[in-house]
Amino acid sequence: MAQSRPRLLLGVINLSPESMVSDSVVSSTAQLLERAAWLQAHGCASLDLGARSITPTAAMIDDHEEQRRLLPALRRLRQEGYRVSVDTWSSATVQVALAAGATDINFTGAMIGPEALEAVAAAGAPLILTYMPYGDAYRMRDAEPVPYGLQALLDHLGPRVEQARACGVREVIIDPNLGIIHPATDDYGKIQLQNSVLWNLERLRVLDCPILLYAARKPERLARILFASNVLFAGADIIRTHHPDMLQALLAANTSETP
Repeated sequence: MAQSRPRLLLGVINLSPESMVSDSVVSSTAQLLERAAWLQAHGCASLDLGARSITPTAAMIDDHEEQRRLLPALRRLRQEGYRVSVDTWSSATVQVALAAGATDINFTGAMIGPEALEAVAAAGAPLILTYMPYGDAYRMRDAEPVPYGLQALLDHLGPRVEQARACGVREVIIDPNLGIIHPATDDYGKIQLQNSVLWNLERLRVLDCPILLYAARKPERLARILFASNVLFAGADIIRTHHPDMLQALLAANTSETP
């Protein structure tokens, strides 16, 4: 099976200083523009801007602080001509971000409010809906584990896709959220569950949506490369990444058999 070339790379910029992926965090306008230019140079046609960390030990911030961090950076990137997706689980932040010029919404909560959906539809913005059975990343911290698998993904995402379309959202993208597996699951189980979705990704096509996968940042270099390669071979339409240079290196790798 040949590795798939995604139609879009979505490059991550974090405005949350507590993020565990420190090299994606920017703390000044100069750093923001430098990272945006680097991501674009490595093939990212769109930027994913987040201001609230899902790191389990991160301080919990409210919508006001999220928006305080987010809006100046969003406005500056749009002034520079970048396409910008806003990563949030707050329906209020969705509306504020769209008013400030966000071109896409990456909604990482369980349930987006009807007013936010109407705002997405009115803006003609693509909407990414993420598998999030815990409500949001903060509530997940103290929640009991929820089983992860293809049927759970379909049961969770299906009604949300229908709701978004009923509100007039023209492009709905789904993210099976390979990183949502509960921390109580050991590493062996986590990898097996992730691969069970990656190798059967076509089963999610029944929802008739493009599929986004996150090439997650792993702590060890070889594990990071292997996971990124697995994501490419799975055939996602969009890949969200902190390291597009790694994906480009994998795509360019000579994998032909040698005599």
